[in-house]
Amino acid sequence: MPSSNVVDKRALSDLGSVFDQLGVRWVLIGALAANRYRGSARMTEDIDVLIDDANLDPNALEQALGARGWDVRRLDGADELLRLRHPTLGVADVLIAGTDYQRVSIARARQEALDGRPIPVLRIEDVIVHTLIAGRAQDIADIEAILATRPAFDREYVARWVAFWELNDRWRVVNAAE
Repeated sequence: MPSSNVVDKRALSDLGSVFDQLGVRWVLIGALAANRYRGSARMTEDIDVLIDDANLDPNALEQALGARGWDVRRLDGADELLRLRHPTLGVADVLIAGTDYQRVSIARARQEALDGRPIPVLRIEDVIVHTLIAGRAQDIADIEAILATRPAFDREYVARWVAFWELNDRWRVVNAAE
């Protein structure tokens, strides 16, 4: 396993290869996506990705991941979250899109290079919305750290999805800390 608080970049590349091989659109989410917009990175021990459910064959995905050494566990009854463990690459959570918003955020992803490989990453607006939805203390801290950098972003886009998800109170609290 990778050392504590360190994500092996090879894991992200390996997962991306599986998704690409199966023709599944995907995007990096969670702390690693938030770190792209924070002033300083927050340590994390896992990779979080969101995959599109269009053209997804869950059994083919599990078989492809298993062939690369990933142990796959379904964490919920609706098959929306997969917990992956690899003996050398670490841990990853794969969230399967189940809402139009998630599909929109995947389509809006921007590309970043990681060791010469393009990696789709959530745009700043979608990092904010996703972390507001999650709403844990560390997620709120991520948003505050992002806003502290005074980034330019589409506030109307965020406001639309904040209203849709009924997160206005959380958004007001985070903005008040700005």
